Amino acid sequence: MGVWRKFVGILDQFRVRVTGIIRGRAIVVAGLFVLVAPGFAYAQSSTLQFKQTRNESQPKLLTAAEIADLGDPFFNLLLKDKADKVTLTDVQNAIQPNAANRHLFVVSERIVQTVKAGSRRAVLAFDGTNGGESLKGNVMLSLSFGPNGFPEDSEIEAWGWDDQRGRYNYYKLDSAGSSTDAMIWKFRGSSEKADLQTPSERAGTCLRCHVVGAPIMKELFFPWNNWHAGVGGSFVADYLDRNSPNPNKWPAANTRPFQRLSTADKLEADFLIPTFKRFNSSRLNAALKRDDGNAAPSVSSTGRMTVLEGSRLLRPLFQTTEINLISSRSTSGIHPFGSAADFVPELDMQIPTSFFLNTQLIAGGGTGGLGGLKLTDANAFSTFAKLSQQENKELVEKFKLLLDGVRGDTHFGWFVPEASFVENDLIDQALQLGVITPHFLAAVLAVDLEAPVFSVKRAELLKFVPDQFEFIPIAPGVDPTTIPRDAAKDFLTKEVISRINQTNPAQGTTADEFRKLLTSADAIAELQKRITAYTKRVKAVLDPASADKRKDELERLYSLLVERRLLMEAHAVLQNLDETDGQLLFPLPSGG
Repeated sequence: MGVWRKFVGILDQFRVRVTGIIRGRAIVVAGLFVLVAPGFAYAQSSTLQFKQTRNESQPKLLTAAEIADLGDPFFNLLLKDKADKVTLTDVQNAIQPNAANRHLFVVSERIVQTVKAGSRRAVLAFDGTNGGESLKGNVMLSLSFGPNGFPEDSEIEAWGWDDQRGRYNYYKLDSAGSSTDAMIWKFRGSSEKADLQTPSERAGTCLRCHVVGAPIMKELFFPWNNWHAGVGGSFVADYLDRNSPNPNKWPAANTRPFQRLSTADKLEADFLIPTFKRFNSSRLNAALKRDDGNAAPSVSSTGRMTVLEGSRLLRPLFQTTEINLISSRSTSGIHPFGSAADFVPELDMQIPTSFFLNTQLIAGGGTGGLGGLKLTDANAFSTFAKLSQQENKELVEKFKLLLDGVRGDTHFGWFVPEASFVENDLIDQALQLGVITPHFLAAVLAVDLEAPVFSVKRAELLKFVPDQFEFIPIAPGVDPTTIPRDAAKDFLTKEVISRINQTNPAQGTTADEFRKLLTSADAIAELQKRITAYTKRVKAVLDPASADKRKDELERLYSLLVERRLLMEAHAVLQNLDETDGQLLFPLPSGG
């Protein structure tokens, strides 16, 4: 009788009238789903009731306090009082009834393959307003479809941005926890303190892949190897476009959702980059000291602000916490799903500049418009770092790389991890505010310059960064690189030098090199000097007139490419971004 009273109490809490219970099944009572687990039961009402902390865990009831702490547009428009809406049509109508303000994006490691089989992943985004909620960049859905389109009973992953609390909330619709196929919505977690999660804490949660808590577009920039895209030179999945002349289109192309098929460039520029910037602004503000009861960061009588979580805030500058994937803007011609005609031996493939350097922070500008250090010579690799499709094919064969179990390459060649935009933007926002000086940023980037990701040397320097330090904020709109350096007021640099001195590092160590850069008169000039020497050296050995040197250099560079892929695959967290178990994201060595 104790279990029965507990069950009735839960139903009373949600004002659900019970007319019957069948142990071990889900039945419908007064139009509501009732989940019955062995010895216990839950009722699915029109209000979100469940949370699921991990994939393998059973759903549990949200407390009243937990429900009150949800305020993103997805919750407000759907889960607050329409959680019993579980068909794709009903979900979309609740979020944005105006179909013209919906956008469909498609991504798949098999995007190049046109055969009417398998599935593709989709992202549904919204703009405009509904119920007083602004939707652009605040709500997105992720789900899969087959050749015939979207099932109405699709499993859906969703997130909503809670601007008041400065966090993303993640939700999922599936039948987990049900002894039948009844679909129920569950709260799956938020982005709060996501960057502090250990691999074991992430297991089975949304943060397994959402590393810092932000949405994911692994291939954020052109040419989007695995996305349907529309910019010149990128891949167009015309078999999904109802307006294309392709005679073998998937039937899905003629269904209603595909009337609003859009392209990766729009998702990048219109939705995700502004979303990342807003998220990082929230992260940066959260790291600053505030006076009691004051929402704005505190400023001392001497005009200083204080960082309270310096090591956490600046960690992405030293350690690879997130990555994006970037490729050549030219095709490889040897994709396993392509045709023999795709291979044009003499066709050039340009190596992405971010393979050589963290160009976003060093040069600034580009897609996403970071300020950076304005050292535009970092972009010089784009003028000469190229190889032919034939040379690329020979490298794939030499390194015995397999894609989907056969010898081949991605559609766009030289596909490799690069420094992530979301983390570079966080560091750039810290630069623009004055949290770090251009001198300090240049000193860090100069260490292990040729390893823009997965640098062991830079990673070991994070221990010298204090949690608390002061800085003098820079007025909005003022370029920090134009402000003359005042070493006496570069409080972070002074503290890091002091901490390095306390360890008395041996000459020639990474810590000693970092100290020399920080104590130099101009770390930016030293960084520029190293970039110039690096560029000159690579350009000389890639000279087509020196065939042997060129071949050796291409093999050296390609070994770095393979190494970075393998480092990602071996990373306790970042390996989760490969959803193909090492088979289809990018070519790996046989058995690698």
